Amino acid sequence: MAFRNASSQNRSTFAIGLAACVFGLYLGLVGFGLVPPPSRINGPLWLGSLAGLAIFCAGLAIIVGGLAGIDDRAGDIPPGAPQWMKVVYWLCGAVAMASLAAIGTWVAFGSGERAFSMTGLIDGSISAGIGRAIFGLCTIMTWLMVIALMRAGARKIFGKS
Repeated sequence: MAFRNASSQNRSTFAIGLAACVFGLYLGLVGFGLVPPPSRINGPLWLGSLAGLAIFCAGLAIIVGGLAGIDDRAGDIPPGAPQWMKVVYWLCGAVAMASLAAIGTWVAFGSGERAFSMTGLIDGSISAGIGRAIFGLCTIMTWLMVIALMRAGARKIFGKS
């Protein structure tokens, strides 16, 4: 697919990306304590900054992808796109995934109690242990995916070396 310039971009794609960027920015400001939160906070404020960063990066990736003319079936920047688009798109994905992995790391391994609810026979402290174990396993897998994404993106952008 040939590179599509900004004049032919899909306006709805840009609007969705912009909305995500604005919401991510809002959550980031909540995380820094600069604006009031939308509801009760169940963890440290910096978690809001990480969530905001992930959403902001996703929105930015949507915008860059729309500018580059990404085919929804391909999911990657077209080969003819400028290098800066490839770098921004790759970095947005890596930062968003690392932010989500950091949130999962806090849930699984951070100090303090966590509240997990399960339907069935398991309840109480066993429920919290199972919840943390599941988050821990998923967090480890997410960090491994971050490493794989970083390696693949670096190879794609900077070459095989």
